[in-house]
Amino acid sequence: MAERTCISTGQTLPPHRLIRFVTAPNGYAVADLAGRLPGRGAWVVAREDAIRTAQKRGHFKRTLGAGLESDDNAIGVIGGQLRARVLSVAGMARRAGILLGGSGKLTAEGQCLGLLAADDASPRETEKLRSKLAVLWISRSFSAIELGQICGRDSLAFVGVRASTAPGAQKLSDILHQEILRLDGFYSAVGCNDLPDGCIT
Repeated sequence: MAERTCISTGQTLPPHRLIRFVTAPNGYAVADLAGRLPGRGAWVVAREDAIRTAQKRGHFKRTLGAGLESDDNAIGVIGGQLRARVLSVAGMARRAGILLGGSGKLTAEGQCLGLLAADDASPRETEKLRSKLAVLWISRSFSAIELGQICGRDSLAFVGVRASTAPGAQKLSDILHQEILRLDGFYSAVGCNDLPDGCIT
């Protein structure tokens, strides 16, 4: 898909790094995370501060003719929707055999594309797995309970994204990574490291 320009920062980025907004029937701008709602769209980089800036400086009103009903409420709703999208895609990835849970199983696997580490997981253990598995990216945006739910367990500290040659597996893995990038970028507490397009705190 063609890149889009953020109305808040002026950055031109792939759609998975932005959030599309449209005017809802109630007359306010709302997020269209799936990019499927009808009407003219306005794109904002997937960061809380960029959305607040777009609202404060009237970018939404100039582009869509409507602003957010409440930026605080919109931020909360968007954050929840982004998280739900990642967990939904992760569930599909698990059923497709792309996700593997638990540090022991991951160590036995030997290599993974990405690593989901619980937000309270040991930084030392996270770094150890990152090095051993040669992962391209890491996310720490989920609780151990959320990671456990993805894999049908009470809780998990680590879930790895495996490489797979099964039909559709690469596309699903890419979609999961893109949704994680958008969620990670949304929260200013997450910082990017020197991994390719990856984030870790």
